[in-house]
Amino acid sequence: MKSLSKITLFNQFNSSLLFFLLVVIILQLVSSSTASVSPVTSPFVYTNSTAVKERKEAEALLKWKTSLHIKSQSLLSSWAGSTPCNWVRINCDNSGSVTHLNLSTYGLRGTLQNLNFQSFPNLLSLDLSSNSLYGTIPSNISHLSKLLVLDLSANQFTGSIPAFLGNLSNLTILYLYKNQLSGSIPQELGMLSSLSDLELSLNNLTGVIPASLGNLSNLNILYLDENQLSGSIPQELGMLSSLSDLALSSNNLIGVIPCFSWKLQATYHSNNLTGVIPASLGNLSNLNTLYLYKNQLSGSIPQELGMLSSLSDLQLSFKQSHWCHPCFSWKLKQPNHLISLQEPTFWFHPSRIRNAKFSE
Repeated sequence: MKSLSKITLFNQFNSSLLFFLLVVIILQLVSSSTASVSPVTSPFVYTNSTAVKERKEAEALLKWKTSLHIKSQSLLSSWAGSTPCNWVRINCDNSGSVTHLNLSTYGLRGTLQNLNFQSFPNLLSLDLSSNSLYGTIPSNISHLSKLLVLDLSANQFTGSIPAFLGNLSNLTILYLYKNQLSGSIPQELGMLSSLSDLELSLNNLTGVIPASLGNLSNLNILYLDENQLSGSIPQELGMLSSLSDLALSSNNLIGVIPCFSWKLQATYHSNNLTGVIPASLGNLSNLNTLYLYKNQLSGSIPQELGMLSSLSDLQLSFKQSHWCHPCFSWKLKQPNHLISLQEPTFWFHPSRIRNAKFSE
């Protein structure tokens, strides 16, 4: 009996041991299975996150589309579903987020009031130029913190240039020209330290040119022409060492022409500027266009203008008639033909000068 009892206990022990080993093996298999499934399931998690992001951006774009005029909606017929990365004129990054929206010259008519810019945290470029968009520039556009390019030119936008555009700290290009914008140029634009191209021409802007624009150390192009700006040209613009193209024509600017020292490639003036043409313009070795006509300038043409070897287009006019009108004579001097203008005497390269106009 004792032997039988020992055998029974031994069998029970073996059964318990086998059960314990079986549980351990099952746990190991489950753990191994979970580890192997993990890398497989993570893309699904990523895909779900991408889908949510795309759906949010799609909803914002579709809401804006339905607010546009009927014909404009038909032009965006590909805008359907929940994946905007497949829609016309839209580019996305690898995560499926919209980075570029380019609807330039697309025949759109409507406003931007129903476009929720907060839904596009990764937008880098917004080009809506050459359409028939109207209304004011909405305030929530300031949420586009990564925006590099903003082009709303050649539309029918009204109201003032919003000061909150100065919050778009990464902006390199700002085109608002050829609209119906009014009011003054906000000094907050001087906060756009990365800006290289600022074009506000062909609007109804008034007031003075803000001195804060002199803070835009990376600015290459500044177009403020064909507005109703007044006051004098701020000396701070002379601090723009990278400036290559300046357009201030057809405004109501007064005062003398500042003595700037940057290497300007093109200047345009047509205002009520007075005084003499500064001799320092002769230091602008890359200057190719100089428009000073339709001003109230007096005195004579400075001899230093003869140092402008890159000049190709020169137009001058004077308020007083006591200055000596230059005489043109053509001479051949190798390797180029040259124009000699007497009183004062200096030389221009006719192979480069396409237009020289002098009037009183």
